[in-house]
Amino acid sequence: MELARDSTNQAEMGPGDDSAGWRAPPGGLVLWSTDSLCEDVDFRRQHQTPYQVGWKAWMTAVSDLSAMGARPIGGLVAALLPAETSTEAVLAIQLGLVEAAEVDGATIMGGDLSRSAGPLALTVTVLGEVTDGSPVTLGGGVVGDRILVTGALGMAGAAVERLEEGGDSVPGEWLERLLMPPSRSRAGMALRRAGSSAMTDLSDGLLLDLDRICQASGVGADLWLDQVPRGPGLGDAERGVELALTGGEDFELLATIPETLVGALLGNWQDGLPRLSVVGILTARLGTQLFWESGGDPVEAPAVAGFRHF
Repeated sequence: MELARDSTNQAEMGPGDDSAGWRAPPGGLVLWSTDSLCEDVDFRRQHQTPYQVGWKAWMTAVSDLSAMGARPIGGLVAALLPAETSTEAVLAIQLGLVEAAEVDGATIMGGDLSRSAGPLALTVTVLGEVTDGSPVTLGGGVVGDRILVTGALGMAGAAVERLEEGGDSVPGEWLERLLMPPSRSRAGMALRRAGSSAMTDLSDGLLLDLDRICQASGVGADLWLDQVPRGPGLGDAERGVELALTGGEDFELLATIPETLVGALLGNWQDGLPRLSVVGILTARLGTQLFWESGGDPVEAPAVAGFRHF
């Protein structure tokens, strides 16, 4: 579903010139973010088509704008391509980028293409705006705020695990989440407008990304495992719960919101937006503590909280 666009916010200069140009609206805040996908680190070409590589490159980059409640405008792409990359593959990557951006009502404004002696790598720099308030940051969480997540978790991690094990049968929903993650731009804007106090995207795992909000906000968290939404086929089995907590790559949104605003948020959550689940509460006690249910006994946390780049 495309986002509504104001024609005055289109790029005034796009691909084909030496620079791209866009006229910022008066009173708005412009946000930039950048993200890279590197072959054999972030994707494997034997598992992913060139089109899917382009799609995921956009969606992983724009996810950071979604996490601040910003509206995507456009992006710049820098592509490092091995010499053996075919013209057909390059065009498919381009199409994946363009069509993913169109889902967000955004455009690919330009970029750069270079031959590489190393692996294929794409860097996407995205531009967004907030014109009706302030962006949501990591550090706005307050003790007592409820913790929410969009969608369902664990599918991308489960797909990676199955593929790395050499499994020849990966459920379609798992594979789609890994290879072609959805846009959460509309959900991010809705959460910001509803009064979210802190927000981030779930790229490295729920526990690790929640810890980033807690550290930035100076709070702790209680997480209720029975409320954490798991993808189809993951169920309540221990490994399914662990993947939902640590798998990453789902690119859902993790947000906090004052308790007094939760009822209105859930009651006004629009059709077409992803499922929204209340999964815990921010606490004065630092650190994240896991419980199978609210008021239950503590549960031991997984040994690995999520994916760390270094």
